[in-house]
Amino acid sequence: MADQAPTRHPDPVQPRVAVAQLSVSAPDATFSIGRELFPQFEEMRARGVHVQSDRVRAAFPPEPYVETALSALAEACVELAVPEGYVAFVETVDRPPPFGLRYGFQGGFTTDVPDRIWIFVNWTAIAELRRVVRHEAAHLAFARTHTPEESAGHSGPSEDFALAFEAAS
Repeated sequence: MADQAPTRHPDPVQPRVAVAQLSVSAPDATFSIGRELFPQFEEMRARGVHVQSDRVRAAFPPEPYVETALSALAEACVELAVPEGYVAFVETVDRPPPFGLRYGFQGGFTTDVPDRIWIFVNWTAIAELRRVVRHEAAHLAFARTHTPEESAGHSGPSEDFALAFEAAS
């Protein structure tokens, strides 16, 4: 009886990941992230909490920060079978205070740009970056198989999926 060679599984396809190129036409190089779907921002502001500005600009974090984000995105894309993902680094125009109460996003995903995640550099420390990138990559994966309505926002089935993926990491 001849020995059979073990079945070899092909290597998983490596996703294309990169830093997103942002094209901004405003003279001050800022644009709005939009928060009309998040009424809790106004509630927090009314309570005296520093609320994240909806005005952002492109950010250019140091190389270790970029490498950490790209590595986490590539890893998540492989696990989630996402063939392509980009990370856009932005910072809020009004910087968060170093101390005190503050309310805002560390990362984001929008259904209008379904292959991109957003990282708010001045709200996300490098120690938090892997978790935030993986969470947003899960939103990106969810949106590939669901409607924009199911995929939007930070509540509902997309958020549940992202939290479960994050917890399993």
